Amino acid sequence: MVVAGIHGGYEWNTIALAEELIAHLQAHPETIPADKTLFILRSLNPDGEARRGPDGRGNAHGVDLNRNFPANWQQDYRRSGCWQERPLTAGLDPASEPETQALMSFISAMSFIAAHPGIQALINYHSAGLGVFPGGNPPDPASIRLAESLASVSDYSYPPLDTGCIYTGQLVDWVSAQGIAAVDVELTNHRDTDFEINLKVLEAFLSFQPQHLSPSTPSSR
Repeated sequence: MVVAGIHGGYEWNTIALAEELIAHLQAHPETIPADKTLFILRSLNPDGEARRGPDGRGNAHGVDLNRNFPANWQQDYRRSGCWQERPLTAGLDPASEPETQALMSFISAMSFIAAHPGIQALINYHSAGLGVFPGGNPPDPASIRLAESLASVSDYSYPPLDTGCIYTGQLVDWVSAQGIAAVDVELTNHRDTDFEINLKVLEAFLSFQPQHLSPSTPSSR
């Protein structure tokens, strides 16, 4: 699964990339192996998508959706080294937001469909410039392997840049706790989609063979 636009109009180029990938796959369906199913969510944050720039990072409730997932969630998270251009919150409770709930429900439901193995790996696209972040707290082995695989075919660095931010309530950490390999991939800047780079990333992603993880509850950082 590929998720884009978690930070809406602030990271609008991730949505544009998702649209380019969808168009490419419609024109070249043979790109997806016969034994794989690929889900692309072009925008997790339609409220934020309607607003370009920093004002578009949160949803209509002023919540940063990538601080709202029930994985090391903290209502009052530390802002040092983290994005703090606007006074966003992590929500009143873990998974308080409808966007968070909808994605969690979809991922969970996939594992209960007969003859479907469930989501095996996930990319959450962001911008900009920090590299590839593996999910898990601490990062799990499958997510690290996925991060290394995607970094090896791209200009995105692994290990990623460490700004000193302590990340809480993240999508990829919750996904990792469900036994799914997951990474945040940061585009180079807030303008470009890095489409050609991400065709290589997509190829590596679709050939990735996850080793099943045991769902667990992430510990505090």
